Amino acid sequence: MTGGVPGSRFAGWLQASMHSHGLTQAQLARSVGVADTQVSRWRRGHVVPTVQYLQRLADTFGVERMTLDQLVGLPVGQLREGSGEPELEAELQAHQARLRQVLQTRLPRSMWRAYVEACVALADGLGASANRALRESLEDLGNARTEQDKDDDPPPDRPLGFRH
Repeated sequence: MTGGVPGSRFAGWLQASMHSHGLTQAQLARSVGVADTQVSRWRRGHVVPTVQYLQRLADTFGVERMTLDQLVGLPVGQLREGSGEPELEAELQAHQARLRQVLQTRLPRSMWRAYVEACVALADGLGASANRALRESLEDLGNARTEQDKDDDPPPDRPLGFRH
């Protein structure tokens, strides 16, 4: 996500949420009741939605309105305990809503536990792969630096005409 400017923070969250829900700009515009160009302005961080449209977006993505309020820089009276960055919280809520929808519409309830366990196993595998790739990249970078350092070392001081 992007930094501290509310419009850019919201824009980053909106882009990620649209992607995770498989929504196009036109589909979101129809769902919320605005023109495509308005969604485009939100996505680029030029403007933030009004309170009315924040509620519609919260409903569309299944997130708490208070989280979106904080994300766009509106004053929020009371945050839930343990909530961290608002864009992270909003993104997590959007993914939770998406998972809930998948569970309820695509799988019989008797398979929900197996699906969640499969997701956990996949997350473990992806996390391990990402950690291994990062570790290997850092090792490669360290080895490249070591080779570069060797090349940068001046030759040892030797008196002229003498070899060691």
